[in-house]
Amino acid sequence: MMVVGIKNCSTVKKALTWFDNHKIKYEFFDLKKEALDQATLTAWVKKLPNHLTWDMLINKSGMTWRNLTDREKKLGDKKETAIQLIIEKPTVMKRPLVAIDKKVVSLGFDEATFTQLFKK
Repeated sequence: MMVVGIKNCSTVKKALTWFDNHKIKYEFFDLKKEALDQATLTAWVKKLPNHLTWDMLINKSGMTWRNLTDREKKLGDKKETAIQLIIEKPTVMKRPLVAIDKKVVSLGFDEATFTQLFKK
């Protein structure tokens, strides 16, 4: 299982603490230290579960989004350009993103959802 995010993001911290408290192993992918590639993002978009849509990958309530230019914000309007926006500005992505076997299973942190998805 891979958790994608930023170490100092409060929502990511909550998710990592939840995994640690429940002794669930994960690999952390730090968006500040590692770059996402187009192939990974495209694969994630193609394999999203039914309750998630490609546009949910963009966090339109975050500081990164608010600081984008109008031209950059337009990139978030289409699937293909949204992937490019995330590559250029990775912190615009909703966090944390949890992927298992290269397939996204959740976005953000919700304790009830995590309990349902990850606790066995």
